[in-house]
Amino acid sequence: MAKILIIDDDSIVVFVQQRILQKCGVSHEPLAFKNAQEGIKYLRNTTIQEREYLIFLDINMPEISGWEFLEILQNLEDTEDIKVIMVTSSIDSCDKKKSIDYKNVYSFIEKPITVERCNELRTDPELAQFFQ
Repeated sequence: MAKILIIDDDSIVVFVQQRILQKCGVSHEPLAFKNAQEGIKYLRNTTIQEREYLIFLDINMPEISGWEFLEILQNLEDTEDIKVIMVTSSIDSCDKKKSIDYKNVYSFIEKPITVERCNELRTDPELAQFFQ
């Protein structure tokens, strides 16, 4: 079963994202990680059959950035069923261009996530397996 992960160091952002994802029917219980290292540890402890994830990933985090998370993710086996949506407050167009270089990055969203944006994601056929 597909799972939703939120990886962001800001607890208020995580709370808001969880509520919006719940309200839009994306996930009743999205898993949240306060840093990228915890998210990688979680993914490494899953079996290949369980690796069907939609990850909402922040770019700017202490210790391991979203970019470093993506580098590590690329080196894990069998990650083709992991889709990442970059969620950031960065307005730097270079970040959006850089995200294209990562095979798992599906979309790039500026914070905050909105109900409207969630509804757009819900109608995307490539993301259908992530919605209830």
